[in-house]
Amino acid sequence: MATMERLSGVILKFKKGKISEEALKPEALFVENLGFDSLDFSELLVLVENEFGLELELDGLRQYTTLQSMVSYIDSRLAG
Repeated sequence: MATMERLSGVILKFKKGKISEEALKPEALFVENLGFDSLDFSELLVLVENEFGLELELDGLRQYTTLQSMVSYIDSRLAG
């Protein structure tokens, strides 16, 4: 399964009906389009680490403002 699909699945489960699948486009902004706040990012960090088997820094994760930028970051961590 592609990283975008996996990340989208994590977000859909996490937001439990607060975000539609159609909203999860590569260019979607976490704060402006998906309504993420700092607590959401903290929780997403744990979920992403569990899903992808990575150890990530919260500050590093927050700098990625769109789904696509976060997917690229995850892909680069998985490759390296």
